[in-house]
Amino acid sequence: MWALKNGQVPWLAVIVVVILLFWFFLGHMLFALFLGRQPMVNISSSAEVFLSANGLTMLAIGTGVGAGFLTLIFSMTLFGLPMLIDRDVDFMTAGLASIAQVMAYPVPYMIWGAVIGLASIAAIIPAFLGMFIVLPLFGHATWHLYKIQQIPDHSRPQKSG
Repeated sequence: MWALKNGQVPWLAVIVVVILLFWFFLGHMLFALFLGRQPMVNISSSAEVFLSANGLTMLAIGTGVGAGFLTLIFSMTLFGLPMLIDRDVDFMTAGLASIAQVMAYPVPYMIWGAVIGLASIAAIIPAFLGMFIVLPLFGHATWHLYKIQQIPDHSRPQKSG
């Protein structure tokens, strides 16, 4: 990975960070829109604010917005990162090919994303120590998933005739 630091991998990371920053901005905007005038001074008063009509609406819309951003980042990086390591492609080609692959088979990949999410939540419980197992395990599994997929290489010009 260190040898790829001057290649396309950091650019994919930049795109992910920009998407995350926009996601955070929208989260703050939704909070301000629905609960901007609500006083939340401590943990005991927060529950009644979040369980109000505005709070529940904010949580529902925020969950939908978050799911959309999560799906975009997951789809873009699932095969995008392994493709950048394996092939000589630019980050846009890798990200778009990854999104196309996930769109072609959405159900199995969304199940895979749910497995990753649930395992990550379980790994966080013991003071984040489970992440030392989960992250390499799913990184390795995703690499093998990428290798068995037949993702077309659109980076090379097609020969005609």
